[in-house]
Amino acid sequence: MSVLFIADFFREQLLGGGESNDNNLIRYLEGRNVPVVKRNSQTVTPNEILKFKKIIVGNFIGLTPANKQLLEQKGGYIIYEHDHKYLTTRDPSKFFNFKAPPEYVINRSFYEKAACVVVLSDICRRILTDIIPAATVHSIGCSLWSTETLDYIHSLSNMERDYDHCILKSSNPTKNYPKTRDYCLSQGLEPLELQSDDYYEFLRMMATAKCFIFLPTVLETFSRVCAEAKMLNLQIRTVKNLIGFYSEDCSSLSGGELIRAIRERNTAAYQYFYNLVAE
Repeated sequence: MSVLFIADFFREQLLGGGESNDNNLIRYLEGRNVPVVKRNSQTVTPNEILKFKKIIVGNFIGLTPANKQLLEQKGGYIIYEHDHKYLTTRDPSKFFNFKAPPEYVINRSFYEKAACVVVLSDICRRILTDIIPAATVHSIGCSLWSTETLDYIHSLSNMERDYDHCILKSSNPTKNYPKTRDYCLSQGLEPLELQSDDYYEFLRMMATAKCFIFLPTVLETFSRVCAEAKMLNLQIRTVKNLIGFYSEDCSSLSGGELIRAIRERNTAAYQYFYNLVAE
């Protein structure tokens, strides 16, 4: 049993939430003796698609129309959905009650013909099911972390706090860094700006603050960074209806309680993926 994993980028190419999720899933499957062959969406070939019985598709902006059609004809693929690629806007929050008109819906048949579309939160499940009712959608209710990372987060969760506030310094426009910084300045706040190519150093920096301010411009499918902040016992100042994490009941927890809940959800999510590729 082996799996073809198609994605625009992988963790070693880009440090992003989707890529981190994919990387942890790949590590888990390989730990369960499921070989995973990684191919970028831009360069995967039709022969590779035809060769594998089990295929997981992460971000797929680079996937050619011909290869999408081939996957639809072949069937059996799993979409691991990270950022609303069923809409031209890539953001359902642009529409009243997240209800996008039909003319904004794209990739409809690609979602409908997937064996399963796995999403990260209940709000994403409800939105996608409403927009594409024929799709088979399952929410794992969490982002994915490794056991080692959750252990590390736990070790940092009661650190001494040197800063009152922190913000995410990101070049990704959806994270809204410039306006978040301006908001802090307007409130007389001097936040710690979180930025590091070293993921564990990023978490350590976050653990030195009391409150995380995050003002995204789109509906975050889960928001790893908000969940990490709460696991680290930070308060959160954000727009909750734009954060998938807050559609989950575990979002009311913090610190060790949230870490335990995330561990349980991760265990169930990993097993769900394993069952999909092993059946």
